[in-house]
Amino acid sequence: MLAFKAANPDAVFEDFIRWHSPGDWENSDIEASGSSDGLAIKDSEVNWTPRGKLSKRMSENGNLWRKIWDEAPAFPASEQKPLLDPNREGEKVNHICLHEIDMTIV
Repeated sequence: MLAFKAANPDAVFEDFIRWHSPGDWENSDIEASGSSDGLAIKDSEVNWTPRGKLSKRMSENGNLWRKIWDEAPAFPASEQKPLLDPNREGEKVNHICLHEIDMTIV
């Protein structure tokens, strides 16, 4: 969420939900069926705003996702602490392969 806000400074909560949890975004009838006048819109800038609404789950008062969105700062992924150390995880796999796998299975 922090990285999304950093990469999309003008985004709102609904934008994040459409990206992170598409099942929690309900398209309007117009967007689902295409252009209402039957003409295709060639310029994406003309009508880029999504038509629809948040799901009931995401629209409820006191929704935890909304609260976290409101409080979360924009923070680029490149500046966030990594969730894991790839070298350490590789060493764990190596150890398991060398010492803990029953070679009779292989």
